[in-house]
Amino acid sequence: MSNKADNTAGVSKHYWRHTRRLTTALLACWGALCFGVLFFARELSALTFFGWPFSFYMAAQGLTLSFVMILAIYSLAMHWIGRKQTGH
Repeated sequence: MSNKADNTAGVSKHYWRHTRRLTTALLACWGALCFGVLFFARELSALTFFGWPFSFYMAAQGLTLSFVMILAIYSLAMHWIGRKQTGH
């Protein structure tokens, strides 16, 4: 019985280690995107995207799409981690 409990604890530790690593990486991406667009807004405004300054486009549309993409990556990765943990 002790061996099964040790195995379950190891799987749980493995699961949470991957979950924390994924969450940290995606939060870093989110922070870098927000900070980067705001910090470099003047430099980015020299570029145009469909006739709009790139900084305006990223603030209005691009960051929202990036956040949705981060959520999709999180969902897919958590699904993969869960399947890997259960062995399916």
